[in-house]
Amino acid sequence: MTIPNLVEVASLIGDESRASMLMCLLGGKALPANELARAARVTPQTASSHLAKMVAGGLLVHES
Repeated sequence: MTIPNLVEVASLIGDESRASMLMCLLGGKALPANELARAARVTPQTASSHLAKMVAGGLLVHES
C-alpha cells in the first residue's frame, strides 16, 4: 500500500485556484480546462499549469 505524501497533497489543495478547480470536479463530471479556468478566475495557461501539477501529484487523472 502506498501512503500519499500529506504535505504534498496539502500544498496542492492549499492553493486557492487549485482548490476552486477541485471543488468544481467533486461532482465527478469531467470538465474542460477552460471551464475550470473560468471557475478559478485564472487564465487558461495558469489553469493548465495547475492541472498538470495536480495530475503529477496524483489528485487528478487526465482524460482526452
